[in-house]
Amino acid sequence: METRERILAAAAIELADRGYAGTSIALIAEKSATGKGLVQYHFKAKSDIALVIVRSAFSQAPFANVLGVDTVHGLEAVVASIRSVAGAFRDDVQVRAAVRLMREYHLIPVTLPTPYVGWIARIGALLREAEAAGDVRQGLDADREAWHLVGYFYGVQEISNRLSAREDLPERIEEMLARALVTLGTVAPERYL
Repeated sequence: METRERILAAAAIELADRGYAGTSIALIAEKSATGKGLVQYHFKAKSDIALVIVRSAFSQAPFANVLGVDTVHGLEAVVASIRSVAGAFRDDVQVRAAVRLMREYHLIPVTLPTPYVGWIARIGALLREAEAAGDVRQGLDADREAWHLVGYFYGVQEISNRLSAREDLPERIEEMLARALVTLGTVAPERYL
């Protein structure tokens, strides 16, 4: 593994576990088996590391919604996207670090990207597809519903994180989806669960 990637991998673990304030360049150097000078050669400051981790996590699938774009559409794609993001929140340390950093943005002296905007827009487009296909109730405000779906997801994952370190997240997401599909007026919601 290249030195820069090793530094980022160690930083992601520490930032996910300890947060921005609890992680230092010295700790990242120790955990990445490099020297502090080498970390600072690649990154001028801890905030630069945070920015790279957040940008990377939020520019890749599933947040970029690259998953199944050609084969999955409408409500099926909404459900797949939410499940995929939930899996990333639970299983991908870089995503967990980015999510924690986004919560701690006020401690970080750089401007982090605004999260979830692209995901909300993609879900809105998919809900419009679902409405056109007759899979959800007509007259749906797709953009508003997309915003609320992402907000609902965020709240569910946050409570799951606090109460079970996201171990129950897959089960909680399925419960959330069952409720959300009813709210959307989904025709035959069971086919998506």
